[in-house]
Amino acid sequence: MAASNRGGVDGSGIADGTGGEAARPALVDRPILRRARALVLWALGAAILYSALVASKGSCPGGFAMDGGFLDANGDPTSVQPQCIQLTLQPSPVVYLAIALTVVIALGRAARAVGVDAALRTLNRAAIVAVGIAVVSMVVAILWFRAIPTPAEHGTILFPFPFGGGTMTITPQEPGSGG
Repeated sequence: MAASNRGGVDGSGIADGTGGEAARPALVDRPILRRARALVLWALGAAILYSALVASKGSCPGGFAMDGGFLDANGDPTSVQPQCIQLTLQPSPVVYLAIALTVVIALGRAARAVGVDAALRTLNRAAIVAVGIAVVSMVVAILWFRAIPTPAEHGTILFPFPFGGGTMTITPQEPGSGG
């Protein structure tokens, strides 16, 4: 006797109303799909917001004397050409990775959730965490960067890793750019 599919009930016993096609599991419901889409969009928005993290500051200690010679930061004559130091704050790839991991982990947990409410709570919390990661990283990086003293010619600069990254560029000072 051949197996038949009567009344729109597939082999799992779930009525699908289409006359034979398998029904979606009850957990993958429209509210969960909408919330998962919203999570991805919130995370993308947080990443775009974090991409706006750019700041710079610099100094050119020393200068040029009237006779064409060089002056150090104290105004004393020197034979060494003054250097300009420029610090630039940039977004850190670690923050983007943290936002992406938040989304991936949340989607996995929502897929294994016991019920629709638990899945929705997981996705809501993940959206809050993704935005929080971006905002907190921006605030910490900017405050840290502002607290870095104006760079001197020699010294160590500690950028706000993992909240932000940065570069330090040292170039010879050009006449007329004294600072």
